[in-house]
Amino acid sequence: DSNDDIEDVSLFDADDDVSRRSKKTKIRHPVASFFHLFFRVSAIVVYLLCELLTSSFTACMVTIILLLSCDFWAVKNVTGRLMVGLRWWNQVDDDGRSHWIFEARKVN
Repeated sequence: DSNDDIEDVSLFDADDDVSRRSKKTKIRHPVASFFHLFFRVSAIVVYLLCELLTSSFTACMVTIILLLSCDFWAVKNVTGRLMVGLRWWNQVDDDGRSHWIFEARKVN
């Protein structure tokens, strides 16, 4: 079964925070949610307003690529772990073959 390969991992002690959190807040991780949206929205805004901000095409493209790179890093390393419980990485064995390892938090 494919579910046997998935480990139940506690990431950043997210399970402990659930019991301490007040019932009033609907967003579990507001800072992670902010950055999850910030990098994407800012890349779109820079793309749309690029002509008004500067006449340099190179500066605009570098800025957009950096923002989208930050978005990828944030989703892979922070928001993916906190919000959904995902973790993944690439591992190369002694023969030189690449293996992708995926972990997810099990649903109670």
